[in-house]
Amino acid sequence: MPNPTDLPNIYVLPTRLDDSQRAEIISNIKSKKYNITESPRDAIIFVGDVLGPKRALLELRFLGLNTTDATTIKTPAKGTKILKVVKLEWYTKAITEGAEVNINDFVIYNGIYPSKSPFNNQPSATTPQKRSASPPTLAEKQAEERSRSESILRRAMAATEQAAPGTRHLRQKGYSQGSQPSQPPRPFKRPRFVSQQSTESQEESEQIASNLPPLPQWVVEKQKYSCARSTPAESPNKGFLEALLKIRLNRILISDEIGVRAYSTSIASIAAFPHKITHISQIHSLPGCEGKIAALWYEFTHSDPLGRLEVLEEIENSVYYKTLELFYNIWGVGAHSAQNFYKLGFRDLDDLVEHHWTKLTRVQQIGVKFYDEFQDKIPRDEVISIRDSIQHYARQLLPGAEVVVAGGFRRGKELSADVDLLITHPRVSKSRDVEELLVPLVNLLEKEGLITHLLTIHQPSKFVATTSGDVWPKRSHHNFDGIPKVLCVWQQPDLGGDEEGDSQMGGLNGNKRGKGRKNPNPHRRVDILFPPPRCAGSTLTSWSGATTFERDLRRYVRDEKFWKFSSEGVTDRASGMRLPVGEEKGEFIGLEEDDEKNGVEVDDDVDNRKRREDGEWVGWDVEERKLFKLLELEWREPTERCTN
Repeated sequence: MPNPTDLPNIYVLPTRLDDSQRAEIISNIKSKKYNITESPRDAIIFVGDVLGPKRALLELRFLGLNTTDATTIKTPAKGTKILKVVKLEWYTKAITEGAEVNINDFVIYNGIYPSKSPFNNQPSATTPQKRSASPPTLAEKQAEERSRSESILRRAMAATEQAAPGTRHLRQKGYSQGSQPSQPPRPFKRPRFVSQQSTESQEESEQIASNLPPLPQWVVEKQKYSCARSTPAESPNKGFLEALLKIRLNRILISDEIGVRAYSTSIASIAAFPHKITHISQIHSLPGCEGKIAALWYEFTHSDPLGRLEVLEEIENSVYYKTLELFYNIWGVGAHSAQNFYKLGFRDLDDLVEHHWTKLTRVQQIGVKFYDEFQDKIPRDEVISIRDSIQHYARQLLPGAEVVVAGGFRRGKELSADVDLLITHPRVSKSRDVEELLVPLVNLLEKEGLITHLLTIHQPSKFVATTSGDVWPKRSHHNFDGIPKVLCVWQQPDLGGDEEGDSQMGGLNGNKRGKGRKNPNPHRRVDILFPPPRCAGSTLTSWSGATTFERDLRRYVRDEKFWKFSSEGVTDRASGMRLPVGEEKGEFIGLEEDDEKNGVEVDDDVDNRKRREDGEWVGWDVEERKLFKLLELEWREPTERCTN
């Protein structure tokens, strides 16, 4: 067993440990003569309840230590050090059980970290500094944000002469109200519940906390899945949510996947909270909302003017951010492409057209051409008009077909960015007919001048359903599921005169189809899916919820049920077989289970089918409810799935 004093400084990570547990671990390690430090910047070894390298990298990032995985770099640069993250199992065996073990056997992550911290490497007042022409890196942005968050929380605590219980670990040694810390601020530590307080005294704070409305049951139970709680479109914390959404967009644009997931989880929790947040303890009680979100909320509610966030102002004033957002809004351009355009020196759409047009994909060219029109939102009456048009032509080719609008429209949005439509048939034996409807319908809509450009047509290599209605196991490729679909550009007909719309055959130049005035109606983005009847409920569910709702639904099915959920249905991971939704014994979908057992049929006359006030067939809701029942989830109306 190596001599404990030969090992470098050890820091105990607070992950999944309360203060008493962490204090006990530190005390026991010290008793064995190991070198323990309370400053993560002085440590080389980090011991904690961490199981994977990605989580280890994230924990170091929370401490302000932006490392690079050592396995990705052959030769570390000079002036760097290797930080090691060690499983808590080492503590159990070496300290608690007294076994002779090698600490290196428990290392799950080696991270390269520069010896000079960005917090300590501040420029002197007399030394001129060269400003980098390139935009700040992700690590620099996050380090600056952590420093700001800590500063906000420290100011909030400094305003209170007597700190509340549980804040001792946040106070700097020798730091008092009205004085400045002699050392750089310690890395931001994620607090728990009342570890940060606002400017009220302890008594006032306790009085305010006692008068707060009771927490919802999902908060008390720490329900982490947003699909298991109601999230309405309107939130009493709308202003703060809008600020967080802008920060999350920035994380998307700089490809910070971890930050995007973290902000998405926090946003979903706050959006589901039914009360106006008036106390910092409410933030800490929400799943996924910890120190960083608490700091942002405090700054948002105590700024002058109210609702100001320094980090958000910097983002909105950044040319780099504005340019990335401009390119990202081009249909067919993702975050990485937007970054590449910026690196190539492009700053607006004219640059792309003049210097990069031939290198854009055809879809990106269409996105640039109709950029302004795609930015215009689509009102509900126009969405319904598009649905009715497609349903009209679909029934010409497949009598009895049913069309439903998914996406934000189904969640109750007054304005939609695009239109997502699903087409199926209530009769299970029509599964092949539904899938084979795609090409004839597209041809017909193009002929009528309604589809002006095809972006993508996706047809699985094999049918996802047989003539008997049985569904094949999932087969996805090209980042698509097994549901046939077409992504296209749509233009409403010009009823005021002769049409002169763009033609798919005319290419991007939009050659005239005939004499007369040009169609003044804007071009719209429309996606049409063709799920076979057995998949109707799962496809509608997977295309109706907001992004975080859909992400958590898949997590829930995977972690709690050990199944797999997709647009094609629910699959048993062990057998690979699809699980039936409802009885699935009858010839028809869209029937209640009692009706299925009694052999009730869906009338082939579409006018005799039960419909909602907006004309939608009630069978779509019935199939979704069956899916929720199978998953043992409480039914959530689409208007309760607005996690943003």
